[in-house]
Order: sequence, then C-alpha cells, then structure tokens
Amino acid sequence: MNLNEIFNNNAGGGGGLDAFDTTPPAPGMEPLPAGTYTAVIAHGELVQTKSGSDGYRIRFRIVEGPYAGRIAFRTWSFSERALPYARRDLGQFGLTTSAQLLAPFPEVGREYRVKLWVALQRGDDGREFNDVKRVQLITVGPTTAPPTDPPAPTTAGPTTAGLPPELAKFALGGGKGGADDR
Repeated sequence: MNLNEIFNNNAGGGGGLDAFDTTPPAPGMEPLPAGTYTAVIAHGELVQTKSGSDGYRIRFRIVEGPYAGRIAFRTWSFSERALPYARRDLGQFGLTTSAQLLAPFPEVGREYRVKLWVALQRGDDGREFNDVKRVQLITVGPTTAPPTDPPAPTTAGPTTAGLPPELAKFALGGGKGGADDR
C-alpha cells in the first residue's frame, strides 16, 4: 500500500473524504505548563534562526508524567554572542564539531535521556509558548521503548512548581533569557 492509498482509503471505516464533514477537529495543543520534565532527544538538526543565524534545534519527547508523549523544542543560535553558550550546552551531547552537527542525531540505537526546565512565555501578541530554559543530560544508553501517542491536551494551569528559583522568574513571561535567539 502506498501513501496515497493510506491517506485516501476509506475501507478501514472512519476515514476518507466521506468522513471529513462529520469528524470533529482534534483539540488544540496547548503549551506545556512551566516545570521540569524528563525527556529523550527525538531529533537534532542544523537550522537557520528567524534572525538569519545558523543554529541547532533539538526536539525532545517527554517520557514521564501526565505529559508523556508531548514534544518540546530548543534552538541554540550560532550568533557571535550566543555561540559560546551553544558550544557549552551541545557539548554535553557529544556535539563538539561542525561535522557532528551535520550528522544524524541521535545516532540510531542511542537514547539521550535529559531533564528539561520549561518556562511558559507570553509574546507581545498574547500568544503563549514554551521556552526550554535549561537541558541537563541524565543518561546515554541504548534505545528503550518506542514512543507513545501524545495524550489529549489538558487544561491544567501553569505553575512554577519544580523550577529552581533562578528559572522560576522566567515562567509566564517574567523575564528574558536563554540563547534561543527567537
């Protein structure tokens, strides 16, 4: 079966163009509440930031707690000012050369388990978004269980519980920080 057949096949029941009008939309994905999370690195890639600098983005998959399966991102800018911080932070994952930044990451069969400190920010337009303020490597080992489907979004309110005091001030847009260069 090719992709076209998979997406257009209505034989499995509950899908296809005939079901489009009667299917309710999926719930919106609200940002994660501020706090600390255990995650694994799902993917890393070289990117260009909004300001035009080179950068490196890592996608993290939460693996414990009520938000298991949800995704968070962090982008390290390679601007002149931010580059030393990017070198420091990415070095903990063994990403110490430009050749490593161009190679697939994580390596097949390797799992990087990390602790994330996530803040909830509000933009000038009122839109809320997550900002990963800190990433700490916990372990590197062989890949464990396959990813699970993300849970349904919740309406739990934001909190600074579990954040160190130096990061709690960033929660809910209370300060600036990080080398994200957004």
